[in-house]
Amino acid sequence: MEYFNKEMDTIPLEDLKSLQNERLRNVVERCYQNIPYYRELFDRNGINPKHIRTTDDLVNIPFTEKKDLRDHYPYGLLGISTERIYRFAASSGTTGVPTLTGYTDKDWNETLLDQMGRIWKSFGIGDKDLVYQCYGYGLFLGGVCMEMAAKAVGATLFPAGPGRTMAAMQWLKDMKHTVICCTPTFLAYLTSEAGKNGIDPKKDWALRTGDFGGEVAAPSFRRKLEADLSPGFVYHETYGLSELGGACVAFSCPHSVKSNQLHVLADHYFVETINPETGERAEPGEKGELVFTTLTRESSPLIRWRTRDMSGFSSEPYGCPCGREAHPLINYVTGRTDDVLKVRGTLVFPSQIEEILTQVHGVGEGWQIVIDQSPDALDTLLIMVEASPDCWEKKEEKERIRAEISAHIQARLGIGALIEVKEPSSLPRFEGKAKRVLDRRKEE
Repeated sequence: MEYFNKEMDTIPLEDLKSLQNERLRNVVERCYQNIPYYRELFDRNGINPKHIRTTDDLVNIPFTEKKDLRDHYPYGLLGISTERIYRFAASSGTTGVPTLTGYTDKDWNETLLDQMGRIWKSFGIGDKDLVYQCYGYGLFLGGVCMEMAAKAVGATLFPAGPGRTMAAMQWLKDMKHTVICCTPTFLAYLTSEAGKNGIDPKKDWALRTGDFGGEVAAPSFRRKLEADLSPGFVYHETYGLSELGGACVAFSCPHSVKSNQLHVLADHYFVETINPETGERAEPGEKGELVFTTLTRESSPLIRWRTRDMSGFSSEPYGCPCGREAHPLINYVTGRTDDVLKVRGTLVFPSQIEEILTQVHGVGEGWQIVIDQSPDALDTLLIMVEASPDCWEKKEEKERIRAEISAHIQARLGIGALIEVKEPSSLPRFEGKAKRVLDRRKEE
């Protein structure tokens, strides 16, 4: 197996732990000296940087959350002067004040290059690949992270950006791109539209792998995407957040991709999984919220950053056959703690519903969840799904689809749901992140 940075990719576990502790002590000292937020946080809780010697000591430090970044907007958590900033990134700000992330020249041109090169080398992407890149650009980090990955491994980049569905399906046919970078929802939409326009993605496209992220995708949905493309196509995934530096935190390898698990780049990030209600660390194999401490960032370092993303360590996080034995494996993200839906007292993740829908024969591409409130104040859960074209014309097939989904929802979630089977292509399509949930209770 090839590695972009063999020394760090194959570092022994004990050596990695030693390196993490050394880098952690440096980060803690810099944060205390240069970021008033952290100095005040430490002083308020009676913590001195000398108290934090190993990653085990991190449990003594309170979490940092998005509210803290917004409270210190715009420059409060940079940790360096603005003169040293090489580049900024920012969240969309759709749910509040945008959060800024700064990069020094080293953060961008050395650290990020190393991270993305290691990720794409794990995917088997190299200088013979032509990459169709359709993540967004600007302050959003998706597109530029893919640019850095291509630069690192020497791949040829086609920076199309988001959307352009009709052009995309034709370019993929004419130019024979071998790699695609996009959300899983967009690829599903693209393959569906290609079929309607006389293009067979299995035969007319040359895609062999892709870098997917930005939204939750159930394992069955991933397998369906693979089945819709050329034989041997592999769905690879990256995970990251703008606050942590981009799509550069965790990634699948040729072994972990089969179990939908991701390696954390543990020389750059120390990861914890916690019970989101108690804040206590979760054990391997237990579900929990991801918490990260950056170990190598010069600008915008974060200590115990609560992501709100639900995942958990693999039951056997170390010793992967790919050789990255010290870089722990986490499970794919199933949702966010702030996205979970509470319906009649039951907590429901949209990913749970997606997993059910993708396993029912005859369910088409589109689906949507609508939560409302009935006149007697009870929550109602409506799940709308498209039937596949071959099932839409048959009344008995539509009834079977409705009954199967209803039974699975009751068995899996313990609540009843209204199921509507819709005509093919009648529900909304998305070229970016899918908006699968309409919670009308919030509107009221």
